[in-house]
Amino acid sequence: MNLGTKKSYYVFSKTDIKKFKEENNKPLEYIDLIKLVIDTNSELLKLYELNTKSVEISKFNKNDCLIHSQLLKLPLEADTDFDKILVNFNETKPPKIGKATKVDKATKDLTVINDKANYIERKDFEKISIKKISIIGFSFMTVLIIVIGFVLNQSINRGNSEQEKLSQELIITQLETSGKYDKVAQKMKDFNYPKKDIVNMYLENGQFVNALKADKKAITSVLDKIDTMNNKEQQEVLNELKKANITSKKESISLDLRLALLNKDIDFLKKNIKSVDSQALSDRIVKLFIDEKEYASANEQLKFFANKALDKQAKQAEHDDKKQALTNKMNELKKAISDTQKQLDGKNTQLSDLHKQLDDLNKNDKSPDKGKHVDDKNKEIDNANKDKNKISDILKDQQGKEKEAQKAVDDFK
Repeated sequence: MNLGTKKSYYVFSKTDIKKFKEENNKPLEYIDLIKLVIDTNSELLKLYELNTKSVEISKFNKNDCLIHSQLLKLPLEADTDFDKILVNFNETKPPKIGKATKVDKATKDLTVINDKANYIERKDFEKISIKKISIIGFSFMTVLIIVIGFVLNQSINRGNSEQEKLSQELIITQLETSGKYDKVAQKMKDFNYPKKDIVNMYLENGQFVNALKADKKAITSVLDKIDTMNNKEQQEVLNELKKANITSKKESISLDLRLALLNKDIDFLKKNIKSVDSQALSDRIVKLFIDEKEYASANEQLKFFANKALDKQAKQAEHDDKKQALTNKMNELKKAISDTQKQLDGKNTQLSDLHKQLDDLNKNDKSPDKGKHVDDKNKEIDNANKDKNKISDILKDQQGKEKEAQKAVDDFK
């Protein structure tokens, strides 16, 4: 049967359904017509009661000859087989007057072939009796009819099989569009779809719990799908699976690892490095360890799931962090030296002022307590000198440490 590979023009009239108005007078394939009807029906089901809208569908060929016209009331039930309802639109030619059939064509082809056979044997015709010619001709015709019949039968069977498959796919698509995933799964079972396809159907529609219920061995597929989602979606799905309590203890740890990763629970991840179940999850955990500067843990994780690129990244990050730490230490010492030098400069300024004050006392103080005043000032100068010496010692120590830090930075490779 023709499955609608050739496009024809469809006109949608006697309708106020927006989707059909938009598609009016448009070339479509038969399969696209069915999908259009299914999608529209699904949308209408959400808005209207049954049998409240209608559309007249007319199909024309490129010469504007009407092939088929039909009035369709929508919406219909979600599990309606539209392929059966609209099957007449699978015709590609307008109806003809007369009774020409495939059998007529086959007979005509046989006549031509038979004539060719007679022509080939014409030279020997006089030597063969009419009886023998009749037997040979009859046998030849019989064989050809059997062969043609076999070919036609194979073609019909193949067409029927393809049509049946198309019908099944359309039913499944319609139910899936309506969000009736359990019904989709049941139909897929009825149509002998493998479990893997049923699981994938659930996963594509975000039904992770149902996917595991359909096949508990599908945990790897479920986790792989979760790993491709954004962090918020992962958190929601993982919590949903935990709440459903349908995973084994080992599988539950896989869920916990992913939740710990999302929550940056470094301690849990460190304790359960050996429980990581995939390369993708391991890589994500290693990246988190690197970001959190947990290089020993990153190296430990890489022992179970090697990744040359991440191994190189971890080593480089650790190297850069160590060098940065040395540089930071050196910069801190430089700042400390600068601050100490300022203290020393301040102390030198203080001493200079104290000496000026002492000279002024010696020259200008005429009071009876001059001696005491001079002694007090000398004590201030002594104390200031002691402070200066301490600051100088600190500065020397800091300068020595700075040289060591600079050498450590220079020597670091």
